[in-house]
Amino acid sequence: MTTLWINTLVSVIGVLLGAFLAMGSVMSIANMQVAWAGALLIAAFGVPLAFAISGIGAWWAYATGTTHLITYLIAFPWVYLAAFIAAMLLSFKL
Repeated sequence: MTTLWINTLVSVIGVLLGAFLAMGSVMSIANMQVAWAGALLIAAFGVPLAFAISGIGAWWAYATGTTHLITYLIAFPWVYLAAFIAAMLLSFKL
């Protein structure tokens, strides 16, 4: 139960900072000359969404008794964020 409350706090902070990251990324993505710039733009707005899904989804999994999904839901935004950052860094390098 404590894990869920910590995840809730991290998710709220993640949504706020993810929105800030998405707004900053939009300016960088607009100047990119790569074929996947449109996909990166959509993925940027997925960062705060991933944290929201994690926060709500972990409580949903707990409420429905599917507690084996909680670990995956907590890890989901961090994996998504790492993949997004890797794609951004790859795009800057090209």
